[in-house]
Amino acid sequence: MTRNLLTLIAFSGVVALVACSSVEDDKLGSSDSFCSEKAAAECSNLAGVCGASDPVCNEKRKNICNTAASAATAQGRSYRAEAAQACLDKINEIFKEKVISGEGDAQVTKTCERVYGGTIAENGPCTQSFQCEGALICDRGICIAESPVALKGQCNNAGQVCEKGTYCQAQGGTKFCVEKNSIGDTCGPDAPCLEDLLCDKTCNLKIKGGEACSTDDECAPEAPYCDTLQKKCRPKYQAGTAACKEYGSQL
Repeated sequence: MTRNLLTLIAFSGVVALVACSSVEDDKLGSSDSFCSEKAAAECSNLAGVCGASDPVCNEKRKNICNTAASAATAQGRSYRAEAAQACLDKINEIFKEKVISGEGDAQVTKTCERVYGGTIAENGPCTQSFQCEGALICDRGICIAESPVALKGQCNNAGQVCEKGTYCQAQGGTKFCVEKNSIGDTCGPDAPCLEDLLCDKTCNLKIKGGEACSTDDECAPEAPYCDTLQKKCRPKYQAGTAACKEYGSQL
């Protein structure tokens, strides 16, 4: 009898585990359910700062996600449930700060783009990373595994990506990761400034919030959005901005 009881307990545990797994799988098991979860994550962080209600924000963001999903499918990409949680985690990590830099937005886009995966295998031709399988990136026209390279390391081959604060520069017949330029240094397309600086022939501090601007790239991280109407740097997610209108803001 004791053995039968233990068997029943063990079986019940397996059933409970399977049931819990099924709930989790259903939560992100389809593109539509993922879009619901993505909208909820985005709105729980940004609806308030955008001056939008949660229901309006959720409906707006889910529609935008489903439209993007249809576009991805039309490109030959397919929904990858195994990549969905990483997208949600990245949204919560970056968006919880409310004031979001261009770099933060780029991280969210890069991670969430992988939820709809491509089909091109390693070494296959590509023009965009989302065309590649899994975590492969499109570099120098082929799908390849990304390999971060530190300062002074060689970056001759496809997939070798210089770490933040550095860029790939030819020195003789070999390319190396070298430091980006600092304040006062001459700069240009082939000689970029550090990420938090602005290149205007020389590297300078980026424009602060409330000051005049022409493009987002000119604005400092704390106010990274160049308002198209006021032509001033301001936070990207703030009631009345173009970004917030995509979160249901009516201001």
